[in-house]
Amino acid sequence: MFGMDINKIFGAFNSSSRDEGSISAFTPPKKISFIDEDSPSYKLGMFKKLILNYLNYTHSLIGLFDKADPEVDISNIKKVGEIMLYDRAYNYIKDIDLHKKSHIDALFREAKIDLESALNKSIDHFESLEEYEKCAILKKYLDFLNFSA
Repeated sequence: MFGMDINKIFGAFNSSSRDEGSISAFTPPKKISFIDEDSPSYKLGMFKKLILNYLNYTHSLIGLFDKADPEVDISNIKKVGEIMLYDRAYNYIKDIDLHKKSHIDALFREAKIDLESALNKSIDHFESLEEYEKCAILKKYLDFLNFSA
């Protein structure tokens, strides 16, 4: 009968040593990402994506809870979902620095694709919650891009 040594088989996957007497754990390669999640373009894109896809998100979330339990107060879920969504979107855009060329370039590049709408919707949301500091930060981007009157 053919005999296999499991230690030798798994030992072949260990790149740091050739210890034939032990089974080594497989170490997956480090995460490779082609997207720089710290780049201003990424942050602005995520901000817009979250805000402009809000209706789809809300519809899906409410549908999920409504099916799970018809007695759940959907209005509260909608309100909490909206707060979470706008806060998350705000966290993407709040660090855009109007003194850095790469941030300014990204801001003008993204401005061509519905940025004004996303900024205005966010300002309206934060005004309704009386979070005026967030409104001021978002307004400075509108002013910088000459979107506001």
